[in-house]
Amino acid sequence: MSFTDQVKEDLTHKAKYDYSEQLAELAALIRIDGSIQITNKHLAVKVTLYHGNLARRIYSLIKERFGFSIEIRVRQDRRFNLSHSYDIIVTPQPGVREFLLELGFLTPDNNLVFHIKGEYLDSRKLSQAYLRGLFLGGGSVNRPQSEYHLEFRCERESVAEDLKILLTKFDLEAHQTEHKGNQVIYFKSYAEVVKVLNIIGAHQAMLKMENDHIVKGLKNDVNRRVNFETANLEKSVSAAMDQLEYIDIIERKEGLESLSPGLQEMAEVRRANPYASLKELGEIIDLSKSGVNHRLRRIKKIAQNLT
Repeated sequence: MSFTDQVKEDLTHKAKYDYSEQLAELAALIRIDGSIQITNKHLAVKVTLYHGNLARRIYSLIKERFGFSIEIRVRQDRRFNLSHSYDIIVTPQPGVREFLLELGFLTPDNNLVFHIKGEYLDSRKLSQAYLRGLFLGGGSVNRPQSEYHLEFRCERESVAEDLKILLTKFDLEAHQTEHKGNQVIYFKSYAEVVKVLNIIGAHQAMLKMENDHIVKGLKNDVNRRVNFETANLEKSVSAAMDQLEYIDIIERKEGLESLSPGLQEMAEVRRANPYASLKELGEIIDLSKSGVNHRLRRIKKIAQNLT
């Protein structure tokens, strides 16, 4: 099961919301995955869903709240790499007009409305429910272990416009692009993805993402430290190899006995401990790190004067 499916299953199985929230969520699902049909001058509604538990939830909501006769068609849909899709169809019958009026799809004089109902923008609670419906119908989110990415795919430009307006209510500014004829509204930062998950009520997914973000941060910190220490080690080894070469030059040209007792001791200790740090060399001959560094610089200068 993909992470997106896990999030949607979590949202679908959450405790029931109040009636107004359920209607806002349903309105969003119809907007993003549904259509209004006219058959012999009578209204019908169709919504296509791609998760069985969500389809059952929406079927029960419409059936229990409105008492409609509903057709369900189950079919395979390879376009979305899913085994089944579910068409929930409210056939022409008394009450459909009032149903669409309540959800904000019709005006009292029977004109179609192509944008979100104002009530869903004015109430934070209903805005959250509407956004949750849009995610259930057309949203996806990457696994926390991969790059952060959450998106909404909207077939209609009007839905994308409403979504952007809705997101600004929560101080979220999304990116937008077009892909295969769909408008894609998306977020790429960790903070934005987590905020959206929190708004729509996907708290388990949000906590998992926060946990993985912490783990990822710790791993990155460890890697940075390892890289830093590796770079320092490589630098130290390179310097030690140069020092050994300077000592060899002096020995070939003048002999180590030509050095002062302190420098001769330093040369012999370096040769015996080629991978030791300056601090470790100082501990061997009871000298400070700066004292060791000073003696090695003098050896370097002597060697350079001999070449």
